[in-house]
Amino acid sequence: MSSRTRAGLLWMASFVALGLLMFAHYYLDVLARGRTEPVGIKLTEELTASIGAGVTLLLPLAAIKRHKGVLAHIGLLLTFSALHTSWNWATRSALFPLLGMGAYAYGRMPMRYLMELPTDVVIYAFVMTLVTIFARYREARDRELRLAHVESELTRVRLEALEGQLRPHFLFNALNTISSVMYEDVALADTLVTRLADLLRHTLTRPAGTEVALSEEIETLELYLAIMRARFAERLTVRVEVDGALRNARVPPLVLQPLVENAIRHGDPGPGAKASILVRACRENGRLLLQVEDDGPGVRGPVTEGVGLGATARRLHELYGDGAGVKLESRRERGARASLWLPYREGA
Repeated sequence: MSSRTRAGLLWMASFVALGLLMFAHYYLDVLARGRTEPVGIKLTEELTASIGAGVTLLLPLAAIKRHKGVLAHIGLLLTFSALHTSWNWATRSALFPLLGMGAYAYGRMPMRYLMELPTDVVIYAFVMTLVTIFARYREARDRELRLAHVESELTRVRLEALEGQLRPHFLFNALNTISSVMYEDVALADTLVTRLADLLRHTLTRPAGTEVALSEEIETLELYLAIMRARFAERLTVRVEVDGALRNARVPPLVLQPLVENAIRHGDPGPGAKASILVRACRENGRLLLQVEDDGPGVRGPVTEGVGLGATARRLHELYGDGAGVKLESRRERGARASLWLPYREGA
């Protein structure tokens, strides 16, 4: 059944219900006055009147979409009342003999048109008010949907722009790493280029979307770490500790790489010294907490956000508002810790 058909049936059912209510009112009034009257007379009168109102109101409802002025309403009201009164006379004149109630006497028709007019004014005003309220509601709802769609598109564009900042950022840093060794160790430079190609191929073929599974993000991180491990050899140790139960958690793509890159760059204890980095994830109070710790000199002076951490913080705000964030701080024992938190959820 189409929505148009359902709306039509609901419209007529409402007027039938109104007719039954009016019949109950008038018939109980007859009984309250101690009089008697055949049930069929009042029932037929009220049902024909209410159904007739539902049918004859369709004309002004269709016309009011094109003509909305006061004069248009007056003309449509008079037309509706004339049609409604004529409907009452015609249907009752036909039904009363068929139902065995004899001929129907409606009285002098000119006076009937005047008599029915006040009631039709009330019906017309009530229905038009409801229709206007419903139309305004639909307009407001459609406006909200359009605004939500526009806002969603703007958010998508902003997220793509922020993610677009991260891709060339880590690419340039990786190329700088390769250029720093290409004249000293050609074989190492060749290995770095190969692993960088693997990383780029993985990130560029990733399906579009604002979130990926944590397991996929760790896979991307491992490709990046393969470059860094080849570059620093035994000087760099990176451990990734993620509970298997969290691997389906949803995270923005390329969210871990800037934190690890920051730890490698600023957590390096110095030439020849070994650097250790720990990447871990846990679920805490309905949030997913990601942390990257290093054993370098720690945070010195005011904390400033570079391109990687700054873009990451802005992406988190776009996606989760105040429910997510990133923080960089010195550890009590030694080194620095970058913490990132966001609402925990699984699935698409």
